[in-house]
Amino acid sequence: MFRVNPLPPSPLSPPSPGRIAQTALLRYSCIDHDTDTTHSRQPWRVEVKLHPALFRLLDFPGVVAYFDGVRDARRIGESQERRPIYHIKIRSGELRLLVVAGIHGTEPAPVNACALLPSLLRERYPLGFNFERLREVEIHIVPLANPDGFARNYRYFAERGFSPHWSHVWEDARFTSCGEDINGDWMRLRLPETRALHRVFNEVDPHVVLDLHEFYAKGGCPPRWAEETEGFRATLTDVPYRWVNGAIKEISGELARAVAERLDWEPKMRHFSGGASEDFLAAPTCLGTHLPYEGAAKVLVETWGVALGPYLLPDRVTIHLQAILATLEFMEEHKDELLAMKEEWRREEREIGRSRVGFLIRGEELEEAGELLSLHGISWERRGEGLFVPMPQVRSRMALLLLDEDCEHNRDLASRHKGPYTLNRLLRVESEVAG
Repeated sequence: MFRVNPLPPSPLSPPSPGRIAQTALLRYSCIDHDTDTTHSRQPWRVEVKLHPALFRLLDFPGVVAYFDGVRDARRIGESQERRPIYHIKIRSGELRLLVVAGIHGTEPAPVNACALLPSLLRERYPLGFNFERLREVEIHIVPLANPDGFARNYRYFAERGFSPHWSHVWEDARFTSCGEDINGDWMRLRLPETRALHRVFNEVDPHVVLDLHEFYAKGGCPPRWAEETEGFRATLTDVPYRWVNGAIKEISGELARAVAERLDWEPKMRHFSGGASEDFLAAPTCLGTHLPYEGAAKVLVETWGVALGPYLLPDRVTIHLQAILATLEFMEEHKDELLAMKEEWRREEREIGRSRVGFLIRGEELEEAGELLSLHGISWERRGEGLFVPMPQVRSRMALLLLDEDCEHNRDLASRHKGPYTLNRLLRVESEVAG
């Protein structure tokens, strides 16, 4: 059995419900009653030292300093302003977790959490989670997907003395330097940031994706506290979306509930587009609505944090660390189910793909079409003056979403004015079903 002994309040952290920073990250004493204490007769104790990333916003050079020092960190691409985008691998295992943070530049707590994670996992009991025997999960992290927006958000807060305020919501910092939202580019893959993310996804082929964000609670930011708003909450989103594999839906829901139980802020279960039913029609344009079609369970975790700057930062960072550690714990305990989920998805993709022999693509932008198909993990070959995409594919659903306007899901998207996002609408090409 394991328990955490809380400390008295500390002036280092601003007031907040639960005082997570004091009880979890500043310092805690661990008593492991299963540990052999024959020699010492004393409880086994751990001290977690103060860490700067808990208490302050990191500027971009500070982020670079963290990740350049990690042994298995590598640069996988650059932003539009040529800032590096990192991918970090921790451990090796049969199961693979991909953690993505910093898609929106105004959401700093997940980035700080990812900066802390490599050192935290060297602890025997990080935040009360027992990972002494962590063997099954290989961890992959993209800690900052939008470095340009992140740098802009830091600069704006620095110019205002890092004060939290309800008006500190900067759209040009939320999005990339060209003003586009990464979470709207997952079909087109036009942005260098989204392309880098998708290349990592293709390479890792994760069983689970953890998508970390922060949200804005209007009227609840200092100095206008409003306890009845969504403040002091963490929200979680699974994948109840139409045409997603049933096992991926089920595992995503189970994981979301397991993570919610381990968070110190009150969790709120919701669906990305609001009020979603179990068969909600979602356009596959965001990370969370896209990657489940490509074979990964996914949970999105958000903390209240946009416009807060460093206020409550220890608590917000801790929530994201708890979400990551709870996900690792879930994966360790559900190895067989996750492996079976992946196999069921692969079988279903083969079956779905047999509805077509293949597709022929012709037009002016064939090179761009081939590159986009490859980024989506879809194989193709040259045939005459066009491209041929054989079916079935490893990702048959995505091939149909890109190439077949007549597939049922694309017809449904068109009827609700949510799509489709077929190749002929993205590029100067036409596709047709091969004989």
